[in-house]
Amino acid sequence: MKKVIFLDFDGVMVTDRHLINLTATNSLLRDKYGAKFDPVCAEFLKQIIDNTGADIVVTSTWKIQLGLNGIQQMWNARHLPGNVIGVTPDIDPIHRGNEITAWLNVCSEESRYVIIDDTPFTDFFREEQLEFLFRVDERIGIDESTVREVVEYLNENVIDSKYE
Repeated sequence: MKKVIFLDFDGVMVTDRHLINLTATNSLLRDKYGAKFDPVCAEFLKQIIDNTGADIVVTSTWKIQLGLNGIQQMWNARHLPGNVIGVTPDIDPIHRGNEITAWLNVCSEESRYVIIDDTPFTDFFREEQLEFLFRVDERIGIDESTVREVVEYLNENVIDSKYE
């Protein structure tokens, strides 16, 4: 079974904490791709991926400007963890749940997934998706608690093939 992280960027990978730090040190806030990602969140994302083997599907509105190829180029240029395998279709950015469902419907494999987003509005997602939603605080993005909960969920009831 494929493991997938549906990932938002603003408030999840781009945090207020990091932007404040960049401003305080007179560092650039952006590169050619957009706002710089918080390296703490990138490290926490790496821990999730290292412990689950999950792939990434981008739900962020960044997909509109960059597209899948641009996001993959950014991922490589910024040396970010994991493998970006797709972006959700641009159907309705206010209701990301519809975009996630559309992506899952064309995915050829059965998927166990999580949604990592900072939105305070649960109506962005479908009712049946709320149990897979891991909301983060936009000021700090992915944190240790998120890592622990996401890893636990994605690895829940997974049989280690070496024991079969």
